[in-house]
Amino acid sequence: MSTATVPLEVAVERRPGSEARLTVTAPPAEVERAVERALGRLQGRVRIPGFRPGHAPRAVLERTVGWPAIRQEAIDLLLPEVWARAIAEAELEPVTPPDVQDVELEPGGPLRFTAAVVVRPPVELGDYRALRIPLRPDPVTDRDVEASVELVQREHAVLFDAGDRPIAAGDRVTADLAMRRDGQLVGGGGRTQTLDLDPGLPLPGLTEGLVGRRVGAAVATELTLPDDYPDAELRGARVTIEGTVRQVQAKELPPIDDNLASIAGLGDTLDDLRSALRQRLEAAAGDLAQSRRQSQVLEEVLRLAAVEVPEAMIQREVDQQLRELEIRLTGAGITFDAYLQATGQTLEQLRGQRRQPATERVKLELTLEAVARAEGIEIADADVERALDQVVRRGDRPRRDQARGAIRRELLWRRATDRLVAIAEGEPASGRDL
Repeated sequence: MSTATVPLEVAVERRPGSEARLTVTAPPAEVERAVERALGRLQGRVRIPGFRPGHAPRAVLERTVGWPAIRQEAIDLLLPEVWARAIAEAELEPVTPPDVQDVELEPGGPLRFTAAVVVRPPVELGDYRALRIPLRPDPVTDRDVEASVELVQREHAVLFDAGDRPIAAGDRVTADLAMRRDGQLVGGGGRTQTLDLDPGLPLPGLTEGLVGRRVGAAVATELTLPDDYPDAELRGARVTIEGTVRQVQAKELPPIDDNLASIAGLGDTLDDLRSALRQRLEAAAGDLAQSRRQSQVLEEVLRLAAVEVPEAMIQREVDQQLRELEIRLTGAGITFDAYLQATGQTLEQLRGQRRQPATERVKLELTLEAVARAEGIEIADADVERALDQVVRRGDRPRRDQARGAIRRELLWRRATDRLVAIAEGEPASGRDL
């Protein structure tokens, strides 16, 4: 039997915090082959008087470079290979690089070392297959339908210049606007924006700040951003919207009659329009209910699951969230330091705020991966390649290789979530026994 197939000696000591300490021993035969490879690499880099490059006898090369250099070269070659085999034989999934210590390697002897590493923790899923969460879409009322009819009416309004009169609710306003928090720019940057001052404006309070102004007037109004504001960092923040009004347009609304249905392309009569809008609202209510149920399913699965989330995974997730925040800030023309100054936070405080969401995110990912294993869910290479085609061009091999692991994980999490929702709908289990 080839020495390459001889199992390693691997002793595993489990420690708190999902840490494992491995003591690994590779047989002398593997060390000898690594030494031969090390000498081959050194021979090409060392010039020895009297010999052509790469042709010095082994004994001469060994005397010239010395055992310490050969030993280090052999360790550099052998240790990564042995480590990869060791974690595979021990059936461990490291989530951090190993902290290697106490490396022993002498002529004719084995390679021995210890390594501490944080590993993926076990997850106890609980009886998630007993979950049953029915779909409960909100009913669509006649009042909802009439509100949609009015929205269609506003969408097909005829615009005309309002001249110098004051802005009124319902107008379309063009203005150069910027958003500041504690004096620091956090959005807009003075860019020209067009706003319809209709009900449901994304920023409550902005209509009140604009009504009564005229073309050329300065705007400066304070408001509190809503809890569902797209930028999570600014939700609930007190900000100032400032700028200058450039144009005011009034709207002439079409009458709510059969002609409105024709204008909107939703039938020939007002009843046709109402019917089409009701169908849209019911479809949207169904989608919302599906999303709501998915969230409920995940909440329940997480409640049932027991897992000790390693600190290293939490900090890695915090790092990722801060990188994503910095990218968004850069896109808005704001530096990370300026953001910290504007929000009155230190980096340590920001990391502290991110800790709980990061912990919940990591727990969710670990739980979904455990569900995938329990349900026998696997991601085919062809599925990964198709998903990659949507985000990275086929010829860009480095980026595809870099993204492949993340794409595979995303597909796995998505399919595990779909399976959980199917179970909550009452579909029979199709996975392995727990």
